[in-house]
Amino acid sequence: MTIQRVLLLAALLVCQSSLADQKSTDLPALFGKLQKAENPQQAVLIETEIWKKWYERDDTSGGERMSNAINAMTTGRYTVALALLDELVTKESDFAEAWNRRATVHYLLGNYKQSLSDIEQTLTLEPRHFGAISGIGMIMLKMGETDKALHAFEQVLAISPLNVGATKSVKDLEARLGPSI
Repeated sequence: MTIQRVLLLAALLVCQSSLADQKSTDLPALFGKLQKAENPQQAVLIETEIWKKWYERDDTSGGERMSNAINAMTTGRYTVALALLDELVTKESDFAEAWNRRATVHYLLGNYKQSLSDIEQTLTLEPRHFGAISGIGMIMLKMGETDKALHAFEQVLAISPLNVGATKSVKDLEARLGPSI
């Protein structure tokens, strides 16, 4: 099973509830806890709580559409997922996670320019979206822009200092780039 499939399955599990989104009043406290996490395991638990908040919606149709899109993503039906997410961002343009999920589908399809555009919209709605910022890093790596990738992963660490993926990416990129001048 590829790492993308594992991440998509994890996202599907997080997507089971449906009541809030990036406007949740719980998010500031969760981000504060994330800054103070004592170990990577604790950080993962807090990040998971944040992801739950990002996936939540007040209306059932948006939550159902998101759940269906993620199910399509996890089963490799990217065009179905894209169609559902296109609908979702059209109907609920303030739903940051819908933009982020669509960015992910575009990334998986190799549509990096469109993915970056959707990430930009995600970050306009939720500037602390460490998943979207990590997506920038992944795209920059695919495009051979290692300096920009490093910067993106460092931004993730500014939000989630013990983020395992970003920590590994920064370490790998610093080794590849060598000492800075």
